[in-house]
Amino acid sequence: MAIEYFAHSVSGRPSAEWQKLDDHLMQTGDLAEAFASSFAPGWGRIAGLRHDVGKYQQAFQDMISRDPEAHVKGKVDHSTVGALIACERRAPLLGFAIAGHHGGLPNAEDLRSRLTEKVRLLEDARRDGLPRSVEEQVVPNPPSWLRSDRIPLSLWTRFLFSALVDADFLDTERFYKGGAERELVAPYSLIELKARLDEYIARKAASAAKTPVNEMRRRVLEACISKSALDPGAFTLTVPTGGGKTLSSLAFALAHAVKHGLRRVIVVIPFTSIIEQTVREYRKALGDDAVLEHHMNVDPDKETAANRLASENWDAPVVVTTSVQFFESLYANRPSRCRKLHRIARSVVVLDEVQTFPAKLLAPIKHILSELTAHYGVTTVYCTATQPVLADRAHEIVPNPEEEFAAVAGRCVVLMPQRDEPVSWETLAKELSGYEQVLAIVHRRDDTQRLAELVGGDCLHLSARMCAVHRSAVLAEVKRRLEAGEPCRLVATQLVEAGVDIDFPVVYRAFAGADSLAQAAGRCNREGKGSGRLHVFIAPTKPPRGILQTAQELAWTMWKEGRLDLAKLSMFPEYFARLYRLAEQDGPGVMAAEGAQNFKDVASLFRMIEETGEAVVAPYGDWAERVNDIRRNGITRQRMRRLQPFFVSLYRQEIDTLNKAGALERIQDTFWAVVPQFRIYDERWGFGWKGPLAMEPGDLIA
Repeated sequence: MAIEYFAHSVSGRPSAEWQKLDDHLMQTGDLAEAFASSFAPGWGRIAGLRHDVGKYQQAFQDMISRDPEAHVKGKVDHSTVGALIACERRAPLLGFAIAGHHGGLPNAEDLRSRLTEKVRLLEDARRDGLPRSVEEQVVPNPPSWLRSDRIPLSLWTRFLFSALVDADFLDTERFYKGGAERELVAPYSLIELKARLDEYIARKAASAAKTPVNEMRRRVLEACISKSALDPGAFTLTVPTGGGKTLSSLAFALAHAVKHGLRRVIVVIPFTSIIEQTVREYRKALGDDAVLEHHMNVDPDKETAANRLASENWDAPVVVTTSVQFFESLYANRPSRCRKLHRIARSVVVLDEVQTFPAKLLAPIKHILSELTAHYGVTTVYCTATQPVLADRAHEIVPNPEEEFAAVAGRCVVLMPQRDEPVSWETLAKELSGYEQVLAIVHRRDDTQRLAELVGGDCLHLSARMCAVHRSAVLAEVKRRLEAGEPCRLVATQLVEAGVDIDFPVVYRAFAGADSLAQAAGRCNREGKGSGRLHVFIAPTKPPRGILQTAQELAWTMWKEGRLDLAKLSMFPEYFARLYRLAEQDGPGVMAAEGAQNFKDVASLFRMIEETGEAVVAPYGDWAERVNDIRRNGITRQRMRRLQPFFVSLYRQEIDTLNKAGALERIQDTFWAVVPQFRIYDERWGFGWKGPLAMEPGDLIA
């Protein structure tokens, strides 16, 4: 009687209802091959066939009969066996993917040590029933473009790893659901979504007034539709702020994907504040259930089950995500972060506000984007009003971007400082108080509070001292007041720049980098309904140290040289070229670790946002209910996602001060929450307390 081997068991059910190992290997291989066929033909099937061959060990079969969770608990090592076969057959990259399909892609030396120490596991599996046919499967040659440089090997390995991990998850999930397929986030084709978008844009155009700004938007849209027929590759979309690139870039992406048989559209946005307004617009056009929104601030209470499942592997036609999620996933090593990567292949990736890419990571970012367009069938679209040169050969979508910028130049007159001396906060506050509707953008969080206090009690405030939910509420109030024609004075940090859809007649901006000044101008008279004014002033403080301060110094140099002209489109490539020469473009050393196939190190080195403090839950809205849920029931990914929009990063010295005063409580040894009796979070300032820390007397009364 032949021995039966199982991949997964079910507690309380007879073995006849368990998943047979050969079924799991074959089905995972078929799925992985489908996922990897465009970039690694033949490799996905072998990865699937070998990933769980360690389960032929009798030790694993004995374990799974006693514990249905044995396949994920790692009590019997079953992933090393397939990696040993891969290395024995001179396919080490396959070895990385198989060895890491539960615990993550390891560093090269760690994998070598592991295989040396556990070489006996392969002999155990062979003795216990490992079929020779699995070992004898011929591994294809790698694609020819991988043979000349070691660095691209790592990305290719991650993509193969992604195909394997997703296939493994999906086949296992299907088994435990009794063979049922998961629900798709949107059962629509790209052709259907393109038709919906076309109809939506036509309705908007029919009701739009014939203003210079709307005429520019029409020309940009026509250019996007026309250029969508060009071959896949790299494109730039250089459009003045307010030029309608949100819908026009989506129109290009959907038409291009339909024309060339690409699989999905992925829109990458730097800030969650922009994502929320972009997703709202896309859902108006395509339908509420047609867009997958994937970022940490998505509220699970409002998220559908299909959206939550699709977020794991981006199995949706239109995905909107953050720069952090996108790029950190491409350099990740954990199965949960890498699982979606294969979905990026043969897609259109729209990169919004590309001038916000951190200079310290520019080399690895440019490398990854170049690889995607060259070898993974990806079309990239670089969108911004202030275009740096990020792709070696890119097609500009707008035929005459200089003319488009000139056409709207008059909507905002830029008034540069006449003297080198800083203006005092008091003088600036007096000027701002003279306007009914005015925005002031300053360098630092503390500057916003100082200036807003001087302007008066009706002045709104926005800074990173406020949680995301709080900032969204303030932005909504700003838009309401502006649209109603009510007085609206706002003081903010640069977080209102780069895509935030607000429109003031007058804007004040502390002198900063050329891109920041141009983005500030984009918050001024966006609709061209009059003559806006951007007043640039010298602030009493400097920007934070690092690239922001370097950018300010470079812009000042170019201003003195007579080369800083925000209305001159050709100025920005020169500005960014000079700025990037002043910056270390791979400060953490990502590329060296990438070339050495040190996957774990790369994942820790590549961080889009530098951690400068610790997370504290802002006592705002229903924060207490969300924290208490974690207190009672423990930390899960779902509960932490519910809490994410309430986190604010405070400096470590602030954490120490608050903790010593008894104002903070450590929750599950993971994050801080404010002790309710302390009033250190304000409805206006966020974490903007001043003076000594003390409990409120009323809260001490039982």
